[in-house]
Amino acid sequence: MGSLNLVVPLVMWGREAPTHDISCILLTPDVRSVLTGSRDGQICVWDFDPPNLKLTPRCLLVGHTASVTCLAQGGKGNGTSFVVSSSENGEMCVWDIRDGTCVEMLRSANVHSSMRAYQMLDVSDVRLFCCGNYPEILIYDPQTLDILFSLAARIQPDWISALHILRPPRRNDEVVLGVTTGGWVKVWTVSEREVRPKEPIFEHESKMIHSLNALGLVCCTYNQRTVLTVSQDDWQIYDAGDFSQLCRVGARTGERWMGGDFLTADRVIVWTDLGRAYIYKLPTKCLRGKAVSCIVESRAFHNKQVEGDNPIMYGIVRPQSEEQLVNAPSWQFMTIPLESGAEKLLLRGDCEGQIMLWRLADVSDNQLHQINQVRPFQPLLFPPTISHSMVKAWNAMTPPPIGVLDQLEGERGPPRITASLFLPLQGRLACGREDGSIILVPATEAIMLHLLHGKHHHYHNWAQPMVLRGHQGRVNCLLYPHGESSRYDLAHLVSGGIDFSINVWDMYTGNLVHRFVVQAGQVLQLLVPPPTCTLRIQNCICSVSEDHSVALLSLKECKLVLLASKHLYPVASVKWRPDHDFLLVATQDGSVYVWQMETGHLDRVLQGVTAEEVLGACDEHMAGHGGGGGGGAGSETGLANPAVHLFRGLRHRNLAAIRHAAQRGIQQVLGEQNNHQDIHDSSKMRTCPLMIQGLRTNKQDANSHVLFFDIEALIVQLLSDEYTLMSPGTLEANELIMSSQYQRMNDLTHPASPEAAKKIAEFFGKVKDKAGEMEKKMKEKDKHDLLGRAKDKAVHMEKRLKERDQQGLLSRVKESAESVQNMIQNKVEQSGFRPTSLSGAKDGEGGGRVQLPRHLDVTAQTLQIGQMVMSLLHSWGLDPSLDNICEHTLGLLKPRVPVSYGLISKSGYMSLFMPTWHPVKDSDMPPINLPPDLAAELPPEMVTLEHRTQVFTGRGHWEVSPALTTHHLLALVSVANTLQDMNAATLIPEQERRRKNHIQSSKTSTSSGQQEDEFVRQQSVIKQGWSTLTALHTVLLPDCVVAAGAPHYQPPMVEILARRWQDRCQEVREAAQALLKTELNRMGPEGRQKLIEAWSPHLPSHTEPLPANTTTQIHHHEPPPRPDHPKVSATSANSTANATTNGTAGNPGTSGGAGGGSGGGAGGMERGIEAHPHLDEDHYDEEMDDMYRTSVVAACDTRREMVAQSESRRKQDTAIILLGVIGAYHGQDSAEGFGLGNLAMMTSKALAYRVLAPPSPKLPAHIPLRRAAIDLIGRGFPVWEPYLDVAKILLALLDYCADTDRLAPSMKYGLPLIPEADSCRTASNALTLIAEARPPAFITTMAREVARFNALQQNAQSLQLNIHTNVLYRAKTEILRVMEYLIVHKRSHIMDLMVEVMDIVLHCLDPGHLKSRGLSEVFPSICSFPQVSHCPHTRRIATGAKSGTIAMYELRLNKCQMIPAHGAPVTALSFSPDGKYLASYSMAENKLSFWQTSSGMFGLGASQTKCTKTFSTVPVPDIVRLNPQRLPKLVWVSNKSVIHMMADGTEHRFNA
Repeated sequence: MGSLNLVVPLVMWGREAPTHDISCILLTPDVRSVLTGSRDGQICVWDFDPPNLKLTPRCLLVGHTASVTCLAQGGKGNGTSFVVSSSENGEMCVWDIRDGTCVEMLRSANVHSSMRAYQMLDVSDVRLFCCGNYPEILIYDPQTLDILFSLAARIQPDWISALHILRPPRRNDEVVLGVTTGGWVKVWTVSEREVRPKEPIFEHESKMIHSLNALGLVCCTYNQRTVLTVSQDDWQIYDAGDFSQLCRVGARTGERWMGGDFLTADRVIVWTDLGRAYIYKLPTKCLRGKAVSCIVESRAFHNKQVEGDNPIMYGIVRPQSEEQLVNAPSWQFMTIPLESGAEKLLLRGDCEGQIMLWRLADVSDNQLHQINQVRPFQPLLFPPTISHSMVKAWNAMTPPPIGVLDQLEGERGPPRITASLFLPLQGRLACGREDGSIILVPATEAIMLHLLHGKHHHYHNWAQPMVLRGHQGRVNCLLYPHGESSRYDLAHLVSGGIDFSINVWDMYTGNLVHRFVVQAGQVLQLLVPPPTCTLRIQNCICSVSEDHSVALLSLKECKLVLLASKHLYPVASVKWRPDHDFLLVATQDGSVYVWQMETGHLDRVLQGVTAEEVLGACDEHMAGHGGGGGGGAGSETGLANPAVHLFRGLRHRNLAAIRHAAQRGIQQVLGEQNNHQDIHDSSKMRTCPLMIQGLRTNKQDANSHVLFFDIEALIVQLLSDEYTLMSPGTLEANELIMSSQYQRMNDLTHPASPEAAKKIAEFFGKVKDKAGEMEKKMKEKDKHDLLGRAKDKAVHMEKRLKERDQQGLLSRVKESAESVQNMIQNKVEQSGFRPTSLSGAKDGEGGGRVQLPRHLDVTAQTLQIGQMVMSLLHSWGLDPSLDNICEHTLGLLKPRVPVSYGLISKSGYMSLFMPTWHPVKDSDMPPINLPPDLAAELPPEMVTLEHRTQVFTGRGHWEVSPALTTHHLLALVSVANTLQDMNAATLIPEQERRRKNHIQSSKTSTSSGQQEDEFVRQQSVIKQGWSTLTALHTVLLPDCVVAAGAPHYQPPMVEILARRWQDRCQEVREAAQALLKTELNRMGPEGRQKLIEAWSPHLPSHTEPLPANTTTQIHHHEPPPRPDHPKVSATSANSTANATTNGTAGNPGTSGGAGGGSGGGAGGMERGIEAHPHLDEDHYDEEMDDMYRTSVVAACDTRREMVAQSESRRKQDTAIILLGVIGAYHGQDSAEGFGLGNLAMMTSKALAYRVLAPPSPKLPAHIPLRRAAIDLIGRGFPVWEPYLDVAKILLALLDYCADTDRLAPSMKYGLPLIPEADSCRTASNALTLIAEARPPAFITTMAREVARFNALQQNAQSLQLNIHTNVLYRAKTEILRVMEYLIVHKRSHIMDLMVEVMDIVLHCLDPGHLKSRGLSEVFPSICSFPQVSHCPHTRRIATGAKSGTIAMYELRLNKCQMIPAHGAPVTALSFSPDGKYLASYSMAENKLSFWQTSSGMFGLGASQTKCTKTFSTVPVPDIVRLNPQRLPKLVWVSNKSVIHMMADGTEHRFNA
């Protein structure tokens, strides 16, 4: 999956509970949650209900790749609490236990064995004290995982095995006790005020005690001088004053102590590795016959111990039925203060996943005395108060949780699923099972069968499976080679089993193609070699076996190519070195075996540092192959004139240089239409909207399945299918593309004569002849035909050039339409649409194969995926009328069960909700609302399930967490808007087919008026339905959820919505913007003010000036093309498609060799599902972080400093966008704090800096942050204008828009664009918004810049400047578009600034167009004003100004003369037909004048314009003066007579 996706995970757990081998346990201080870490790396969050003594598994946290060693409380904030976890490989994570999202993650070399959270004095948050396999104690900030300070040892430094923190009475600092593994006790005195960063604090005291490898160190809460230390062999009591030993108890036979704590001042509880805990009373000392209690301050306590006066064990804590435990259990003791005393709780979690809780009652001295009197001695037994596990929770569910193969009803006790593989191209899920069978089912149909109600339950052929039988025992792994590389057969599926065999299947016939048995152990993993290997190896697959061998098996030859079987240890990884024909096998002992693939010989064995370096070099080599294709495109942009390179190539006889330079030159001659660039972001075009991955917490478990709904990919598939049905004209009519408008503007700003192009073409023709002569000479020496192909291409290009010159403008418009059509068709083919037969699958083979089944129709599959997403996310039950529309009109289906959702958070870590948990407690459940007849027919458990489903989908869904609400609302609203924009599409298959047929038929034939009206009516109803559904979830959802009985609606997170303000996907972007604006409105002024107070401290203060050339260089300093955004340039639609396909196939993520794993192999899935490294809620922040970290890594001392700077920058960017949105939509309200104050200035400066700053690794040119700043400046320009340099902003936006005519479609166009095109479109829209909000500011600023450009143009030769690189020259098309928009929509402002407007228009128009055509024909919109007149004969344009002057433009001389004509605004101007006279009229003066222009003798000298006559006119009524549409006009009836025409038809004639 891509890195910027909006993904909705969903889990189908199956009938068996996941294994949970508990390694650590934590009860939160609020006694509401229990967290258990497992040895497989997962963490389970349990809800604990103390009054009812009920434990419920809530969610599973997936992210750690090793055993979780310890858990600790991590503080509170924003209505939730955090927990920190650490694993045995150094991973640390901060989790929000409300929804399981990963807030922060750190990979460190320090492995922690113990973590303790402690609230230090005068510190608002807790601190995390950690010890482990390092010789110090590290203190972390639990929110950011920054190391604040450390405690080190001067004397006998060693690993700290246990620690304890306490605050002595009447002191203002903390005392930290630590015991090293060697038995040295250390004492530190710590105060946060005295801590110095990066300077360790050394111990104050140190002493050797008899406690080696201590497992626990506890100071008594009731008496701080009593210290308990626990090791495996004994536990001891020490005096904290001098650490003298007071008593010692050895381990019981067959048991080892694990830890302990104080129950009271003289009672301790100590637990063992066998799952028992023992309660002791500490000894009393005899002094003159009087018993003295165990108080350290008492002198009697320090007397010599009397024989027999030992700690008394009087209680045993154990389960009622003890079982043999494979691993030692985890324990936690907690004392909870209550008003009536203190509650003492003891928790135990074992390797069977069982949690036990004991409530330990106090035993009085009298009771203890009575126990001691009983003979034989019988200690008290404490049975568990609660005993629960996942298995018990699963067994209590009726019906059990759903699985993907539950439809196979004929099987009793079906075999476990041991391997899973999803085939996106076929839409099928392959499941290998324990009995050796492989089940192939249509994935979407099987999922809909279990999750949704509908008619499909009555279809006999729905979700029909195909069974493949050939293995004798468990199927370990599955591989679909064609899914990894298209060079393999489309029909082949490969499976590996426990029976040592590898089977190759034909998925469409179900036949076994071949069976390999070449290894002496079960097959663990199947891999695909990289595409850079030799042809023979490319037809192979790689298998890893349990016998430590690796085999290469040729699927084409059906034979063994290589068997690498001399490894002494299990295989850890397989790497490739194709250039040297090497296969590298890394084993678990650190050795690397280098094999020659073709010969099968063992070349060498590497160990130690050399082995690590070789493996690292392999990774770099593969990364270089994957991303190496971008250098050519990036280097070409920096080339100078192609003629220079061409002559260099001729001089050095470099045929490649000749061909390349000639090609580039001809392409430049052909112009922008031929040098077409693909504007679509192809990274989404081949992504399936649904991905399914197997989940196993332990390799012995059955597979559960996680469904990933990729919302962006779903939107792209839907829109691609829709746009395929439309012709270019239809796309233009629906305002999706604006090719004709941009082409018209582009034609006006470029020369109309093709003479210059013909001359350049002749020059390249001569170059071609020269190349032909050289070709003849070179062929005599070299038989290569490279130059011949170059010549043929040059001839072809020249022919196309001549045809283009002959056809003219109409031909170019036609070719543009065809180009758009071909482009969309290519994108549809790239989106994964395949023909319905296998006739052309591979080299023409397989022509006799059967047709693909119906469920392989990609369009139908996409529709089913959309139906599932919308049906599962919709809030059923909140609006019954809308539910009826959704079911019968829109095609949504009601859910059958409460869905177990998931969340993807930082670094791809996931939280998966359990089916045993429901967000609404049983006590808060509303009464059952089912029809009586339906309730009577269903079993009671089904009635309960239906009721819980209704409550979950209606209100419980939105009570879980803000993060879940945010992601689901974004997904729901964006898909609903997409379906609404698709000409009102539905999710009903039959109705959708009729809609598409109607669209297709409307292209070729005209339907009857009645049918068309019925179709339009249906589409109107459908569109209204989607609009109502969107309004419910965008605006009305909070009120509806609260009205349904929910006590706490979880609103969406504004920071996530702000980060998606400029999402790559247009539909997701619009959904995020609508949700954020709605949420800000719902907050009200007080809520927005709190938001401003929270985020304004993160605003940067930009005081440094920007470089002077930023406004002219932003667009050209582009970062190197990224692999996921290939920059493709081609001369035809076919070559564009091929280039895009090659660029996609070259993505390193798809050519992963050893990383192309089996999707179900035991080797890759031992610890369950791998976290997706590219899925993150923070969307573009991960990409930005990588860029930023690269730029600051040299300046940072440690990695954590780099991460801290990156996190600070992320908050800074979020604050800029969030405050920019508040200012843009609420800033004009003085109550918001965005008046003429500091907040508005800081926000505007920050936005302007993001727009104007030159590209850099920290801030590249085309990133979402820049787009957001561009967009927000446009939306809130009236608020930011006082603090902006308007000229710089406009020039920077025009620089982004310089390629608008060939890059940017409209804002309604939904397919993702490449970053350059997206920035171009956003900047164009921002310019429109600025011009609409402040027309005078835009016009006057642009007029000043045009005047500067004209002055620069006159002196360009003397200054040796190339004005063609200037922004105002390159962006003429965009300037002219905005001016036309203002002329149409802002006429009153245009009339006040007519001269400035004419200056801008004449700057944009090419003078050649006005030589033979009038201004009314070239740019008719400006001629709608009576103040403008053009004389084609004299090539003059007259414009009247508001000041009363007339601007006379001499187009021949490129000059402008200002004539003081009137003392009031000029109302109308008009040239006589012969051009000798100019009539001017001022309505305010009621005066009409005639002007005549005379020149010197023989046309020499300066021309002069003088007034020849002046007449008074009839006053105009006030009602006419106030209506610009009713102003008088001047109409010439002859060369010397003009009519003054009023709006009511009154005419007055005047003679010159």
